[in-house]
Amino acid sequence: MCLMHGNIWSQQDAHVSLYLRNPIQFNSAHAGLDGTLRATAITRMQWTGWDGAPRTQLFSVHSPLLRSRMGGGLTVLNDESGARNQREIMLHGAYHLPTMGSNIHGSIGLGLGLHSEGYDFQDLFTSDPGDALMIAPYAATRFNASFGILVHAEAWFAGYSLPQLMEHDLGDVAPMGRTLRHQYVTAGYIRPLNSFIDIRAVGLFRSVADAPNSMDLNVECWFYDVISAGAMYRFNEGMGWQASYRFKEGWRFHYAVDFPLNGLMSRSFGSHEIGIAWDYGQKPIAFKSPRYF
Repeated sequence: MCLMHGNIWSQQDAHVSLYLRNPIQFNSAHAGLDGTLRATAITRMQWTGWDGAPRTQLFSVHSPLLRSRMGGGLTVLNDESGARNQREIMLHGAYHLPTMGSNIHGSIGLGLGLHSEGYDFQDLFTSDPGDALMIAPYAATRFNASFGILVHAEAWFAGYSLPQLMEHDLGDVAPMGRTLRHQYVTAGYIRPLNSFIDIRAVGLFRSVADAPNSMDLNVECWFYDVISAGAMYRFNEGMGWQASYRFKEGWRFHYAVDFPLNGLMSRSFGSHEIGIAWDYGQKPIAFKSPRYF
């Protein structure tokens, strides 16, 4: 039994419950699609109560260009899990196609930037201090590119993206693994119940070779486009709740919490996310008086 060994595969990209509040992070085609300059910051504290649990910070800013025919943006990622870390900075560009009929629109996006991976096992207890992986920390920065497409109408949208087109080994002396290409598929539907209540359902599907697939489902209710409350479910992993509130013109606050449905529940206080978004340049809603004054 001691001589047996094997390989372990796992998903490498960070899981985020507020993915719909920051879609440009995994699909460049969303750049400038909101029609305003939008800046978003999200922090995720995963599996609180566990030492070395993942901690993730996301930041993005994007805006329409050339009369909303194009869009551009920037995303920054910092993700730490135990002795491992990954960081990324990407520039995104999108081209928004004209109407394709039946009020259906399409967008194509590309991203270029830098992605870094690293680990430092020097502070860990080991029975073999001469192990090459324990002697010195490892860090490498490499070029990265992304691709995404999006099709949307007034009541629905669907997208496909590859946030990391490049693959590379993790380690110089003795590679610990390899970053693989992740595929993302998203879809959403909005159904207005009346003039002030909307029901929105969104799904995100992730796939990577030799690892279990992951799928998130979210259903939320928006009131006057000011406050929302909803529930989420991550297939075979966890479930939780999320809420958003527009507390000032152009400002929104987001919060989400999810709890694992496996053995982690016994020691975890859930995974918590806090986000804030700011829109600049949004046109105020115009009201037309029936008496024309």
